[in-house]
Amino acid sequence: MITIPDVDTLLAGDLGRWLQGQAEARQEAKRKAWQRWIGGLVLGAPLLLCFGGEGFVWQALGYAGLGIVAIGFTLGGIIRQNMVSSLKREMNGALARTLGISFDPAARFGDEFNLAYAYDLLPGYTRKTCEDLWEGELGGTRFCLYEATLIERRGSGKDRRDVTVFRGVILTIRFAREFHGVTLVERQKMRLALFGDSLTRNGMKLDRVKMVDPRFEKTFDVYGSDQVEARYLVHPAYAERLVALEERFQGKSLKALFHKGDVVVVVDSEDLFESASLNPEKDRELLGRTIDQFRALAEMIASLNERRREGTGTS
Repeated sequence: MITIPDVDTLLAGDLGRWLQGQAEARQEAKRKAWQRWIGGLVLGAPLLLCFGGEGFVWQALGYAGLGIVAIGFTLGGIIRQNMVSSLKREMNGALARTLGISFDPAARFGDEFNLAYAYDLLPGYTRKTCEDLWEGELGGTRFCLYEATLIERRGSGKDRRDVTVFRGVILTIRFAREFHGVTLVERQKMRLALFGDSLTRNGMKLDRVKMVDPRFEKTFDVYGSDQVEARYLVHPAYAERLVALEERFQGKSLKALFHKGDVVVVVDSEDLFESASLNPEKDRELLGRTIDQFRALAEMIASLNERRREGTGTS
């Protein structure tokens, strides 16, 4: 059983006292951010009128004004974000410490990313970034989770633009039960089965697995290299847990890959675990949402590594 602290418990301890001590720093960050925003507008906005003139000089002055406004808003945003990041680091860190795991705003891509990409759990991209790394052991299960953003450059010339093709979480869990094949679980969608109901991923043929539980069949598609092993791995209760994870992560297109002892879960979602803002009145709401998201994660980890009950087959 994984025990997740509630928001009142966290705010009643050292974290609550630390946040109270940040009141002045928050106000100062707000003040400085507004100074940059207003300064950029005051200095740059009048020059934008120069776009109405003709000739190189007038146009140059107009672009100079646009640059000043942009710089002001950028500097203000940096000040604000630095303060929010500091608050989030401490708030998420406090939650992590109560669970005996670690949180680091910086993250790194590992083998799990290459595996997810090879099996088409992730789309094609031009560049990638990641942040907010959680890792450790929950309920005796090793895990690693971070948020990733994939950006693809599309078009050419003046039409060239960057498009965010994925923003969400990548989660890796070390499975308790041994398995040797590959099983893929993804949200159900329409497929043309003209040449059989199978997929080829990473050069491997994965056949459709018929699940016993009709609830799972209506929600997810399962493909595997070993039919018996896939049914052994994918417990019927996973559908409910996976859907709950999507809902609490406010995500979509959840996919899970069972591969040589590891489970990689990918959820396309908005920013997660955003526990902080410059407004102290939102601390309880945002921290509560972060705790709720982490509780869904812990429940799914416990469910994935739940051993078969007597009478259900392999234990």
